[in-house]
Amino acid sequence: MTLYRFMDEDWYRVTFVYRKKDAKNVFLVGDFCGWLVKDEYRMLLCDEGFSITLPMIEGFYLYKFVVDGEWLRDEWNDYSDNSMYSNSIIFVHMDAKVYGIRAQHPPYREYHRPNCNESHFSTHLIPIPDEIKSCGILERQVFVYLPPSYSVDHQRRYPVVYMQDGQNVFSTPGGNFGGPGFGGMWLDEKLDHYWSVKAFPEFILVAIPNSDFVCIGNRKREYCPSVLLEAASSPYMQYLVQVVKVFVDGQYRTLSDAKHTVIVGASMGGLLAFCAMATLPEVFGAAICMSPSFWYRDRTDSSVYELAQVCSFKGKVYFDSGEAPGDNLFETKEMAELLTVMGMENGKDFMYHLDEGSFIRYDGITHSEHVWKERILRPFQFVFGCNTQ
Repeated sequence: MTLYRFMDEDWYRVTFVYRKKDAKNVFLVGDFCGWLVKDEYRMLLCDEGFSITLPMIEGFYLYKFVVDGEWLRDEWNDYSDNSMYSNSIIFVHMDAKVYGIRAQHPPYREYHRPNCNESHFSTHLIPIPDEIKSCGILERQVFVYLPPSYSVDHQRRYPVVYMQDGQNVFSTPGGNFGGPGFGGMWLDEKLDHYWSVKAFPEFILVAIPNSDFVCIGNRKREYCPSVLLEAASSPYMQYLVQVVKVFVDGQYRTLSDAKHTVIVGASMGGLLAFCAMATLPEVFGAAICMSPSFWYRDRTDSSVYELAQVCSFKGKVYFDSGEAPGDNLFETKEMAELLTVMGMENGKDFMYHLDEGSFIRYDGITHSEHVWKERILRPFQFVFGCNTQ
């Protein structure tokens, strides 16, 4: 397929090509047309086979060819999802050579190092197996922050916290870690302080950036499973479990069991964290979900509330919100009510926290890192079994 720039910086002409001529009728279908076979998406005979050119906005799309009534994936495109339908994926972005993935050298975004002790912070570029990479999971740097005692007590093993949107986790001289977005959570400085006063046990922090900078729309595709009940087998979840966790457990002195493995996320990352603990309790023993996007409905029109009712919670889950509706206020309250009806106890089996007064304190902007960093102490204390403040 070929991409041509047009209209404005967000739109492109995208040409799809079915590279065979042994057919009578070929149509393009995808999530951009409701998966309906329409005459306006009929592909026309060309030198290479059959083609059609569409205007498409930046993002990612799933599609297939319907060839004489048979639905086929694009065999000339290596990217596909891992669903039972084996849909092809197109990334629409600046670089026409690689299905719209933004051209970079190296082909991932580099971030400034945080202003912390060099021996505590490491950057890794972890190879991704082809079977996971072919599902559209893009290469990225992964950051590891070690507690102060790690370099002193060589026999000790540590719990691990896996945090999403890793580009916004640390501090950076002269600006926020990663620059764009809402700003950093400055967890390197906060954790050093909390550990020094023994607010909760030391742990290894693993921060995984999203790949939205490389391809707009990728964050939602990675963090919002297309089928919530099958979140455990989603490409990004498999990337976390089979690639990142395996690497970290092999490289560092970790306590690798579920009891000592925590997943953290905010907004859509919070939704992912909830799904991870609900569907992979043998991997993640606790989840911290800050202002989670519980409003999301998957392609089967199912919600996270339905997921909660069919999963057996074996660990602890924390979720919160500020007072503004845009901070998922009503959705988190509904989840707290549901878990209570299910027989779970707030403060013991789960913790729901409403950040009262946040609307005034932060001028109505409560859905951002500069707010989440101010309430990160409570969830860490809860999941590690400490008295919450």
